[in-house]
Amino acid sequence: MITSVRVAEETDIPAIAALINAHERAVDPAASMMSHDGTADFMNGYADESPTYLLEIDDTSAFAAVVNLHPDALKKRFYADVYVSADVKNVDEVIGWTIAKARDEHPDWAMWPGANVLDTQLIAGWENFGFTLLRRYFTMRMSIATDFERTQVEGLVIEPFDTADADQQRDWHRIHQDSFQNHFGFQARPFDPWITKVLAENTFDPNGVFRASVDGRTVGFCQCTDEFVEESRGYISALGVGQEDVGHGYGEALLRHGITYCASRGFDSVELGVDTANESGALRLYEKVGFRAESSWIQMSNDGWATTPSG
Repeated sequence: MITSVRVAEETDIPAIAALINAHERAVDPAASMMSHDGTADFMNGYADESPTYLLEIDDTSAFAAVVNLHPDALKKRFYADVYVSADVKNVDEVIGWTIAKARDEHPDWAMWPGANVLDTQLIAGWENFGFTLLRRYFTMRMSIATDFERTQVEGLVIEPFDTADADQQRDWHRIHQDSFQNHFGFQARPFDPWITKVLAENTFDPNGVFRASVDGRTVGFCQCTDEFVEESRGYISALGVGQEDVGHGYGEALLRHGITYCASRGFDSVELGVDTANESGALRLYEKVGFRAESSWIQMSNDGWATTPSG
């Protein structure tokens, strides 16, 4: 039984990271670990500001569940995450609380919760409320060999974006929006809120954003962040090529440049995520370069918003 709920504070970050990591590793030893800064970003919300809720269950001395709704006002959607300690036996109660909280805030919004594909207890809990599989994603990794080489494409120049320069910020925003316009679930975002959110992330690396250009025209970008520095692993958080410039090898050149950048920072491996149903061929490209799927997670959805479990 949920006995109390409070909003997390900055001092809770270590305990929240510990609970999330224990939850994930219990179901999937290959799951990526949440870093201190990654947890801080999680607590701030993926799109809009969002409180993280800590739930005490059965009068436990410390919180036993972590919930973040991750609201996105532009898409009118919640991207809910639920993590529980090993002592929690009734996950349905936590999920029910999460759904009720979301309905109370925005009853007309959709809800897309996430879960590790091996987390049968959590998935079953969401299914009990009528949620079904929407999309599957891979977490992919590769070791960085000492002789790893970049790809040279004639006429292509890859250099860092100056992420503090207003004009280059707008160019970065433009190519980002153009690159992802046909991706599942994507919706274009205005520049001001987009750049404010990106630059404010705790895992943001101001030196890790790269621009690919031909004759001075930006054709693609690659962004590396500090998501997994505590595991000595680089992270390529975004990679995109403009719609009119696909098919010239720019994506592979950018990917290899990002990997080389991660190696230059002393990381011995690099990670990225991919939508397995992405029609752009991203999965094939990553496998070609040397990435292998190490873990997998899913997004679920339910248009009906059931308030009580069906099972």
